[in-house]
Amino acid sequence: MKRVLVITPTLGTSPWIEATVASVARLPLACRHVLVAPAAVTVSLATRFPHTRVIAEPGGGMYAAINAALTTQSEWDMFTYINDDDLLLPRFTRVVECLRVDSANAAYGGVRLIGTRSQRLGSIPISPAPTLNRLLYAQRVEPVYQHGTVFSRQVVEKIGLFDDSFRFCGDTEYMARACVAGVPFVCATQRDVAAFRLRAGQLTKDLPVMLAESNRAHAKLALSAPRITWRHRWARLVFRLANLSVYAERIVRHGPITFGELLARGE
Repeated sequence: MKRVLVITPTLGTSPWIEATVASVARLPLACRHVLVAPAAVTVSLATRFPHTRVIAEPGGGMYAAINAALTTQSEWDMFTYINDDDLLLPRFTRVVECLRVDSANAAYGGVRLIGTRSQRLGSIPISPAPTLNRLLYAQRVEPVYQHGTVFSRQVVEKIGLFDDSFRFCGDTEYMARACVAGVPFVCATQRDVAAFRLRAGQLTKDLPVMLAESNRAHAKLALSAPRITWRHRWARLVFRLANLSVYAERIVRHGPITFGELLARGE
């Protein structure tokens, strides 16, 4: 059976952490769920969640915490990570089933947006054709998101750990780095496999800082295209057509706003 390492960095104060842990525990998979938390709260978290491994975070932010779990846990074939207010949904098993554990590859699915009461707020547009992802990155279009994306252990061996100099966009940099390195991605399904909670005070609301880090990631990996060709335009057209229902739902629920504006607005 494929062994899945699920990593959750946490301060231990999230009012939704019980739901996060329960969403992982309900999956019919061989999951090792690891909470990475400040040393001061590891004992209390271990008491609250006796079937979940708790380790002390080393300092340095969220991506340093993820790296700590990747390097201290030994028995796993693939990994994913979710925040302490997000959820893995039952269809997440389809992503795991699509992933080969004998090669460096990654698989992903659709992401639902939810509010503080777990009500549906829409979905995140994702790429239906991973072979076009590099062309999308070149146009500043995010084709894949952290939530519901699973990497084989061989990916870590091939491209290394997360760049913990990033505070916000380390996940974007990691997935783009994997794409540039030639890691094959598989879109398991465009239907929701994970849920991302929009709430007050989350880091994604600081759009100027997010944009600055995104620019740094693009520069680091030389993602932006010197010129846009017909292949780039074709990739963007495919992306837009595949996500028409996502755009339509956003307009109906929230009006004619962009995904970034929805993140900043929240629920």
